[in-house]
Amino acid sequence: MKTKIKTMALTSVLAIGASVAWADGKVTVYTAVPQNFIDALVPMFEEQTGTSVEIIKAGSGELLNRLTAEAESPMADVLWSVDGTVIDFNPALFEAYEAAGSDMLADGMRQSDMWTPFTAVVMVLIVNEGKLDGVPVPDSWAALADPMYDDMISSARADASGSAYIQLATVLQAFDSEEAGWDVYKGLLSNFVLSDSSGAVPRFVNDGELAIGVTLEDAALRYVEGGGPVEIVYPSEGTAIAPDAMALVAGAPNADNAKAFLDFMLSAEAQAVVAEQGRRPVRSDVASNPALLPLDQVNSVGYDAAWAADNRERLVEEWKDLVLDVQ
Repeated sequence: MKTKIKTMALTSVLAIGASVAWADGKVTVYTAVPQNFIDALVPMFEEQTGTSVEIIKAGSGELLNRLTAEAESPMADVLWSVDGTVIDFNPALFEAYEAAGSDMLADGMRQSDMWTPFTAVVMVLIVNEGKLDGVPVPDSWAALADPMYDDMISSARADASGSAYIQLATVLQAFDSEEAGWDVYKGLLSNFVLSDSSGAVPRFVNDGELAIGVTLEDAALRYVEGGGPVEIVYPSEGTAIAPDAMALVAGAPNADNAKAFLDFMLSAEAQAVVAEQGRRPVRSDVASNPALLPLDQVNSVGYDAAWAADNRERLVEEWKDLVLDVQ
């Protein structure tokens, strides 16, 4: 199979498929998943099914805008690896589908009838101690609010990144009340250097441009395993251990192939690759990457995805107002 790579002006697009059309058709997948998951999993699906996959890769916010604009005549079949609140908050854009293997989901992974979990996302801190200028390695969300970390912390924008929104909701849930969470988060935000790209956050820290990042566990692990001068820190108050989502697009032009794609991504074979890539698998019969801290040793806030979904619009608006005040 010959791989073709194309770009579009509106977004970054990776087209993966044969040089001629496959007999069994195609599936178009909109995704915010890191490139390493695409490279590892999409060719496996194509080889097993004979279905050509076209990947449209962008941030979750941009993908949602595209899906909304295309709602009357959908071009996508699947939305893959986004914050589940994106789907729960826009149910008219999606069709409920229970992927094969859902009976093997680990406890707490099934959180919505509208979408299937793909991986268990854990929010962590990535720290380059050599760039801390003598201040201590932070070990908690509250510590990050200390003014001594001013302009040292890389974070994506909560109004542009699904993972950054989970981080915001995590802090708001980690304390005794939402008000107490906002008090802590205001301090974090005043120390943040904001980026439109969640993928840039750990790279900035690894490259020494900033000392600390709030990021995904698997993104941090890639730099640790790559020999970077960084370490992973799990906030002591607890963190989110939350599934990201994949869903069937309502009116998908290739619905059968879309369902096959979702079935494959939840299979034990695909979930084993998820673990190899550093994410937590969502199946109870697939173990996590041994390089990671055992999940039973990670303090969880008991992330409430339903609350995060129901309050997303309000919280993002409050976040925008707070940015104007403290940035």
